[in-house]
Amino acid sequence: MKTKITLAFIGVFALVAMSVKTFANDIGYAGATGAYAEGDCTACHASYAVNSGPGSITITSTPSLAGGYAAGTKYTVTVTVANTGMVDFGFDFEALTNATTNGGTLAIMTDTTDDQIMANGSLNDVTHTLTGISGNGTKSFSFYWTAPATGSSTVTFYAAGVANNQTAHATGAYVYTDSLVIKNTTGIEANVAKDFNLSVYPNPSSNNLYVNFSLNGASSVNMDMIDITGRKVAELISENEMNGVINKTFDVSSLTKGIYFIRLKINDQLTVKKIVVE
Repeated sequence: MKTKITLAFIGVFALVAMSVKTFANDIGYAGATGAYAEGDCTACHASYAVNSGPGSITITSTPSLAGGYAAGTKYTVTVTVANTGMVDFGFDFEALTNATTNGGTLAIMTDTTDDQIMANGSLNDVTHTLTGISGNGTKSFSFYWTAPATGSSTVTFYAAGVANNQTAHATGAYVYTDSLVIKNTTGIEANVAKDFNLSVYPNPSSNNLYVNFSLNGASSVNMDMIDITGRKVAELISENEMNGVINKTFDVSSLTKGIYFIRLKINDQLTVKKIVVE
């Protein structure tokens, strides 16, 4: 009987130890954003296919990066992981110009203990901490990103997030990924607006939106509409040989009310106009 009790105790102790290890090791991991050849959070939380769950991950910023970044400017970036019924959340975030180069500088806020900087080879990531994973259906992680001081590099934000129900920490989790492409627009908007006379009206608009601009020669033109988070919601123009005075009409009645941006790229120049849909 004594032997049985001892063995039973050892078995319970081992089970508890395994449980503690599972939770105590959730300190965040770098190199799990899904960027380039990287893996994602399914390496440790492999229950379902990526982005197959009912939740989401979003990347937002203050000031808004919808129109691009201003060189050397400091932004507050927020990664939000949401999944109804889940209570533990984690994430990994990178800002890159290519597979081996950081795009700008990441830093942690002094008033939070939810996230940390972790090295991923030559790259820097922001990930959750052990004490920063608790939430109730959603969890937001905020930190600083300072844009590159010089050059005109396009920076891409990559983020992966995990949401789980705590009782099945490794096997009951959903994993989500997202990315956001941001260009350097410092000093470009004023020049393009002057050269091409971009006009967008009425603003606010609830039905038809009229867009006018002029071209001095055959040009490659791309125009799309992006929302306040920088995501493209509609491609409006994509033509290689446009010329002369351009007049276009777009129906915005199906869009959710809110703030959007018309982003016009003519050859290698870019301009952005804010509009309101009501």
